[in-house]
Amino acid sequence: MPFLLVLVFIVKGACMPRTMVPEVFHPRLGFRYSIFTTRLPGAVIYARSAEQPSFDNSPVTINYMSTYFKMKGKTTWNDITLSCYSFEGITETDLYRYFNKNHLNVKEGVEYFADMYKHDMQIFMLGPWGVPTAGWQLIGAFISKASWGTMDYGSNDVIQCEITISYDYAELN
Repeated sequence: MPFLLVLVFIVKGACMPRTMVPEVFHPRLGFRYSIFTTRLPGAVIYARSAEQPSFDNSPVTINYMSTYFKMKGKTTWNDITLSCYSFEGITETDLYRYFNKNHLNVKEGVEYFADMYKHDMQIFMLGPWGVPTAGWQLIGAFISKASWGTMDYGSNDVIQCEITISYDYAELN
């Protein structure tokens, strides 16, 4: 790994990092990422766009005499939506079968337990050479919504399916 020298200039109390070797410094870019799941081994999801995990702490206001103060409420992890062009190692039909095999059995009217459909997913942010630089691990993830796209004779657009992922919590590695 090349040595990176960072100089800090102090201008009116503000610190501004500057690199001596700018071609070595590569910030994380929004178009470099890949998505994997433990429940679909060998499958790589190529998404046109994917949200990163986010949460809301839902502040609670406590009234106390003639004043109030705020406290952190329950943390809620927000769902992630993936707009997908295609998949590698799995087709849309395979994904549909996975959803119906692991989530429910329509013919018998049976919904399965969480251990059948919940799994871990990883969203890796990649460097310029395709090497992961950071990643989110979604714990207890499952597909909560899938839409297979729109077909239209008047359009030349590529069909994109939308997948919404719900999860219990996320960890940044």
